[in-house]
Amino acid sequence: MARKSLGGDPVVQRLEAILTVLQDLLILECARTGIKRDDLRAILAVDNNRISRIAKHVRQTGKHSGED
Repeated sequence: MARKSLGGDPVVQRLEAILTVLQDLLILECARTGIKRDDLRAILAVDNNRISRIAKHVRQTGKHSGED
């Protein structure tokens, strides 16, 4: 769930974009390690649909792709 913009301040918009990317990366890593959606939602306070939408990329590419 995206946060609502707090005006036209470019610094606030940039910080919101950075926060969104960091949350997405955390969701990806947690999905890769097998953390449950409910636990992840409690940590990030984001929507389960967003977690599912992002975590499906881990399932599609395989859990161990990219590891040596």
